[in-house]
Amino acid sequence: MSQTYTVELIHQGSTHTVEVAEDQPILQTAIAAGIDLPNSCNSGVCTTCAAKVVEGQVKQVDCMGVSPELQAEGYVLLCVSFPRSHLKIETEKEDIVYDRQFGKS
Repeated sequence: MSQTYTVELIHQGSTHTVEVAEDQPILQTAIAAGIDLPNSCNSGVCTTCAAKVVEGQVKQVDCMGVSPELQAEGYVLLCVSFPRSHLKIETEKEDIVYDRQFGKS
């Protein structure tokens, strides 16, 4: 049986809380819970679902859309992020991630 973690998503001024199993992507679980988060490719390539982990740890092995430097600062792609602790995450960081990696859009 997999471990389940509490994930707080700060999205558009509201905080949403979901329970996410360690073997489930955060994005998939949040959408299933009715939270309308931005997403596109759902493969870890684009930056549409970029977010920032404020507290806690995630595992994201297939994250090609965020540089290692930004990952070290806590930026993640929710489509390929799996919880490894209880989390607090700020959503909608696509513009920051994109601009820092590729220059101003």
